[in-house]
Amino acid sequence: MKITLAQIQCIAGDIDGNVAKIVEAAHKAKASTLVIFPELSVSGMCPAAMFKTPGFVDKCEQALDKIAAECENIGVLVGCPVGKFNAAVYMFQGQRKVFKKKYLEDSERGVFEPSDEDALLQIGCHKYAVTIGRDLKNTNDDEFLLQNRMDELMALKPDVIINIGAEKCGVNQSKVRRNTLRQNVLKHEIPLVFVNNVASKKEATYDGGSMIFGYESYVVASAPFFEETVMDVNLECLISMKHEDEQQDYVL
Repeated sequence: MKITLAQIQCIAGDIDGNVAKIVEAAHKAKASTLVIFPELSVSGMCPAAMFKTPGFVDKCEQALDKIAAECENIGVLVGCPVGKFNAAVYMFQGQRKVFKKKYLEDSERGVFEPSDEDALLQIGCHKYAVTIGRDLKNTNDDEFLLQNRMDELMALKPDVIINIGAEKCGVNQSKVRRNTLRQNVLKHEIPLVFVNNVASKKEATYDGGSMIFGYESYVVASAPFFEETVMDVNLECLISMKHEDEQQDYVL
C-alpha cells in the first residue's frame, strides 16, 4: 500500500488557488491509496476575522465538491473548515468522512469549536487515527505522560497515526516538533505520518519537513524543509528497523 505526503503551500484566503494545487498534487499520486494534505489546506491558515466573514466557510465547503469531482478515483485527505470545526475531510468515489480537531490553539478559540467525536479512517485493512495540529501536542503540560488526542483514539485500535499541521518555523522548531511526535510514537507504539504546510525560506513562515516515523520512532522518510513536495511512500517503510533519523534540522 502506498500513501502520498502532499506538502504544498496553502495561501490564506486563496481558496481557488489552493484547490488547484490540491487537485494537481493528487493527480501526481494516482497510484496512491491515500494523498494527505496539510491542515486547512483549502482555506489556508487565515486570520480569525476571515473565517467569520459571511460566506467564507460555505465557499470552502463548496470547494470540497470540486476536489471530490476532479479526484473521484483518488483517495484524498484535505484540511478544511467545516461548519464550526477545523476538520480533515476524506473523499473517495462519492464517500466523504469528516474528522474534527479537538485541541484548539488559542488563536482558534472563538472561531472553531472543539469536537469529541471519536472515529477512525478505515481504508482496506488499515485503520488510521486522523489528528490535526495541536491534537498531538502535550495539552496538559505534562512532559512525561503527554496526554492528548491519541489517548482517546487508542481504544479504537488504529494501525497508523496521521497528523496534518500548519507548523511554523522557528529556532530549534524542527527538533522540538520531531521530539513531540516521536514521544507519541513511543507511547502508543504505532507509526505516525505528519504532513505540514510550507512556504519558502524567504517568507519564513511554515517550514514543511513532513515526515513518517516507523515503529521504533525513527524518521524513516522525510520531505525537505521550505519546498513544496509530493512524496510517495510505501507503507513497508513503517516497519523499517533503522536506527538513525533521515531528517536533518535546518538553520534560519
